[in-house]
Amino acid sequence: MLFADTSYLVALFRENDEKNARAVEMSRGINERVFSTFHVLSEFVTFISAKDGNKAAYSAGTKIANSEIAFVNTMSEDIAPSLEYIRKFPGLSMCDAISAATMDKLAVKKILSFDSDFDRLGFERLH
Repeated sequence: MLFADTSYLVALFRENDEKNARAVEMSRGINERVFSTFHVLSEFVTFISAKDGNKAAYSAGTKIANSEIAFVNTMSEDIAPSLEYIRKFPGLSMCDAISAATMDKLAVKKILSFDSDFDRLGFERLH
């Protein structure tokens, strides 16, 4: 199982992104289940909206919602492990901390991401 980070999803779904070609290439080689959190989905749609407008955000959000990527809920018990990542890794965003805690919870070690913050968290970053 692979976790999909916002940076990967943005590159994959935004054709004008500088890392789009790499993200598309990576997506073609995936033979594992890909999942993410609704926090990442929220960050993704918000980013697209800020960069490309509401229509583009709606379109990209619809495409990703209809893709093979599974989105999981986080629960209140995920807050403490997420905040522990915040404590240990200064500058880490809460969304990335939630992603890391979710990966821990589900014993996932590989992440599709162009965000080097995940390198210091001990995950294998595919980029």
